[in-house]
Amino acid sequence: MKFLKRLASGLVGGLIVFAVLYLGARYEIKWIAGFLILAVAYPTAVEYIQLLRRLDIELAAPEFLIWIPVLVFSYLVFNSRYADVVLLFAIAYQVLRYLRALPHRDGLFSAIAGVFGLLYIPWLLHYFYLIYIGAAGQPPHVGGVNALVVLLMVWGYDTGAYLIGSTIGRHKAFPNISPNKTWEGVGGGFLFAFAGAILGASLSPVWREFAFHGGVHHLILSSFFVGLAVQLGDVFASKLK
Repeated sequence: MKFLKRLASGLVGGLIVFAVLYLGARYEIKWIAGFLILAVAYPTAVEYIQLLRRLDIELAAPEFLIWIPVLVFSYLVFNSRYADVVLLFAIAYQVLRYLRALPHRDGLFSAIAGVFGLLYIPWLLHYFYLIYIGAAGQPPHVGGVNALVVLLMVWGYDTGAYLIGSTIGRHKAFPNISPNKTWEGVGGGFLFAFAGAILGASLSPVWREFAFHGGVHHLILSSFFVGLAVQLGDVFASKLK
């Protein structure tokens, strides 16, 4: 029952994401993906603050959260020309904000957590936007397909790890961090991530020619690194919890 609910919510979310990516590529309004990224980044930042509080690390929530939309949209306007400058100001603010905090150890942890949160959430997510807009001169749909392939690998890993791990998982992978994670689930995640890459590659003539005519090893490597990133992110979240 739990898996069915998770599958249903995943399908609904996937359809919404696909619709946004399609409309952005179809009508060449790719900045619309920024709202999709913000819809992911902002709740993630809120959860990040809540998890830090469990570790007795305090972040000034309004002053941290305000930088999330600012950073996201800095990558959408002026061709990201000033995005790194905005990021520098955001990092500097997090450091200066806690410079006089006492005790000094708490201030240091808060500053580090603030800087890391900005890099871990909006800064990393902006690379998805770069994938989506594609390279200069590419047809609009190419970047959209590239982004979809990445998402299918992410969803594939998450689905495979949960499905295989919950059915045949026996050997604990991270018993001190996330007791429910198993090596069988990790293997299933990588397998499903590759399946997601194959599915995504079959949707585009460009990807089909690339992947199925001598480039399948690129799909294997891509699905491995994407799956590794997903697993590291999941373990990090479990560590905070």
